[in-house]
Amino acid sequence: MSFRPVWLILAVAAWGSGQSWSAEREVPSGHNPRFTVEKAPDLEKWFDPTDAWGGADGVFSIPLDAHRLLFTFGDTFTTRQRRKMVNNSIAILRLEGRTPVSMEFFFGRTADGNVRSFAVPEDNHGVFWLAAGVRDGTRLHLFAAHIEFTPQGGPFGFRQIGESLLTVDNPDRSPPEWQIRQQDIPYFRSDKNGSAVIGSATLVPPDGQYIYLYGFDEEKTPLFPIKHAIVARVKKGHVEQSSEWEFYCGPAKLGESDLPEALLTNERFWTHDFSHATRLAREVASEYSVSYLPVLRAYVMVYTRLGLSQDIMMRSAPTPAGPWGDAVLLYRIPDLPEDTKAFFYAAKAHPALAGEDELVISFVANSFDFGRLVRTPDIYRPWFIRVKFHPAEE
Repeated sequence: MSFRPVWLILAVAAWGSGQSWSAEREVPSGHNPRFTVEKAPDLEKWFDPTDAWGGADGVFSIPLDAHRLLFTFGDTFTTRQRRKMVNNSIAILRLEGRTPVSMEFFFGRTADGNVRSFAVPEDNHGVFWLAAGVRDGTRLHLFAAHIEFTPQGGPFGFRQIGESLLTVDNPDRSPPEWQIRQQDIPYFRSDKNGSAVIGSATLVPPDGQYIYLYGFDEEKTPLFPIKHAIVARVKKGHVEQSSEWEFYCGPAKLGESDLPEALLTNERFWTHDFSHATRLAREVASEYSVSYLPVLRAYVMVYTRLGLSQDIMMRSAPTPAGPWGDAVLLYRIPDLPEDTKAFFYAAKAHPALAGEDELVISFVANSFDFGRLVRTPDIYRPWFIRVKFHPAEE
């Protein structure tokens, strides 16, 4: 067996023990909405390591229908014993309303029946890390980062060499029966100036004709790249036609007399030229979420600040394209006194599990202490919080 020594998850031991986490915490927010943050053990229990699944990162959620919520994962231990790792897996959480009732995990199988990643590149070069996705009519579309492990891959030993779109023609069937087609997404850049890619998040507004596809564009700095959010849109039923994707190229901020709706209705603000996509929000991550939050009557972007940090952030906007407001700190993950090598990432919201006045957010963590990760199954799995928003005081 082989493992990547650093890009692995150290879930928060102190979270489970109660040593570092408060059950509820009110965060002062100035002119921003008031909210409280609490643990969500009722959700975490569905991701406990078992003999069927041993823990993973990524943790994107995609509604398949009113009763099935798909989760996609990156690197995954196949069992709680952690003797084998594959590069991706999926799960289906069955719901009654917003309440989970059962969970089933799925891997792929080799010709001789051994467990492998659920999805593998058709060219057998590199691996897939599954990411965001969207159900569009009768089809399911999943984004997959195409990853290559190489000594030239920087401090983590890997680099992204492309982005793929996986289309499932029969998502109402059980995942082992899925018919999956793969295509390379042409909107990918990786050069001396940084990377740019679509596939970080998706949004299907309750009304309207478009699906929104989010990504990032990197800004090189002396220390490390800073990621900026970008967005594309495509008409429902046309996600596979990447040539029809339009990228927002208008202003990131509006004047005082401008209407936010102009960001969507002004055709000059949308282009088929990926290189002209507007940088919408700074210091985001390679994976995040965008969803509509009824209590705020706004779209909200949830992410880990800078991609790797203890800060779970939120921005809000009146439209899917913005303008995005200032970042609000929702929660700071406490230090882990027992692991000074831990770091945190991959915060995102899961609206299918949340009420109209809250965000349900997952996050994962990592550590350079790989041995501890392998020895302790309880510290490699998703963790969840609930952020409950309260009406503004008169």
